[in-house]
Amino acid sequence: MKKKIIFYHPYFGDGGAEKTNLSISAKLSKKYDIYFVSHFFSKKFNSEIKKNNIKKIRTSSSRIIFSILEIVKIYKKIKPDLIFSVQVHANVFTLMINRFFFKGKLKVICCERLSKKKYESYFKGKIILFLAKIFYKYSNLIICNSKELYKEFKHLSKNLKVTYIYNPTLKFDYKMLSKKFDVRSKPFLNKTRPIILSLGRLDDVKNHIMILKAYNEIKDKIKCDIVLIGDGEKKNLLINYAKKNNFDKNLFIYNFKKNPFPYLVKSDIFILSSKYEGLPNVLIEALALKKFVISTNCPTGPKEILLNGKAGLLVNVDDYIDLSKKIRIYFNKPSVVKQKKNFINKSLQQFSARKSLNKYQKIVDNLL
Repeated sequence: MKKKIIFYHPYFGDGGAEKTNLSISAKLSKKYDIYFVSHFFSKKFNSEIKKNNIKKIRTSSSRIIFSILEIVKIYKKIKPDLIFSVQVHANVFTLMINRFFFKGKLKVICCERLSKKKYESYFKGKIILFLAKIFYKYSNLIICNSKELYKEFKHLSKNLKVTYIYNPTLKFDYKMLSKKFDVRSKPFLNKTRPIILSLGRLDDVKNHIMILKAYNEIKDKIKCDIVLIGDGEKKNLLINYAKKNNFDKNLFIYNFKKNPFPYLVKSDIFILSSKYEGLPNVLIEALALKKFVISTNCPTGPKEILLNGKAGLLVNVDDYIDLSKKIRIYFNKPSVVKQKKNFINKSLQQFSARKSLNKYQKIVDNLL
């Protein structure tokens, strides 16, 4: 009988963390039975979940706090040999359940995919980090997805077993995916202006308004189209800002795309404007398609991916004036653009999917 592994991811949406979980699970499913437990599942990855024979369990409540007894019941029924828990609040929740309901007998790996500085920015987050300092010592291992994130959690509390494994982002052939279909929508159809593109949830953390503010500084001198691909609560705010500043005809917002790469490959500049990250897959994907990349130097990941600015340009978080200057570099200094692209291959060498997945496999096999 195969041993059982649960991935507990409270909100299974459409982002990079979900893609990473699927890649790891696809590798482990060849040897183990995999279960996904969540309070919400996006339908976008149903085919991948089914393809890898992953069993999906959704709780009746969408809130963690109201799901304690239900989660305990699920764990008692499945009797997992190992639990992968994803994100700080979920990790604290899982470790508390293990401590109080299972007397610490469950094996738990805590996966960190976002800078803990995000949690330090608001009161509830600070409470979560306080609890993490107490309960993380009961985990079997903490896996971060970047060196910088590893350093953050290494100092969270004493005696923590912490390591880092880069996301298995380069598992896919992005050039092939970019040729899956022709983009027939504006502004890619009969393209007349350079395209600035960004991928990600339209929320406060991804901070797309920074891109619009930067373009507003240069719109009279440089005519571009801005394409945002993603869903989220900030969509109307972005549209209204563009309308108020008279460039709404230059803004195109498309819903989440499972395969955004035909859009990405036709763009000219890729921008990541996040306030916080862990290891942003989209930067690696953009580099894989040889795009000119500009990113905020947010905690954590972009600086590592871009080799401290050698493979792309870095700007301070929320500094839209600096971003507008960096966008101008693409148009005014082609030698700089060429110089940055020369370091792309060196950057990508860090992110071998085979190496990352083999590391996960080895850790799991040793624990089980």
